[in-house]
Amino acid sequence: MPDPIVITITAVPDPNTEDTLIVAIDQPTVFLSLEDYDQVRWVCPDGSVEVNFAPVTNPFDPNVSSGGQYQTQINGSIVSGPLVEGQLETDGEVFRTFKYSIQVTSPDGTRAGTLDPRIVGRKRRVYHKANI
Repeated sequence: MPDPIVITITAVPDPNTEDTLIVAIDQPTVFLSLEDYDQVRWVCPDGSVEVNFAPVTNPFDPNVSSGGQYQTQINGSIVSGPLVEGQLETDGEVFRTFKYSIQVTSPDGTRAGTLDPRIVGRKRRVYHKANI
């Protein structure tokens, strides 16, 4: 199985408020392929992270009782697991977009911030290997 695609999350204090973090990621939209068993690893050195999908629209685990939420401790990471075929379009060439939410809490628990990025997935390969 290939290494996960790493999404690095940063969170800095908002200079205009006492309780807010400004959250950013290095890849606001990530393209994944079921065929290549693509996965995502979310990493954040700036606090604890909670990644939330609506359970029935989680591309990695659509189970209502178990899917939807991934959590890590400060300076930890979370791996999504591979895409679930039933969550993707029947046409293997067509992408489906999944919105999710990232919430970061500062190490001391006094500040938090959120961001709503996207995962885009399809059945077929996304990136083609170069012929060398």
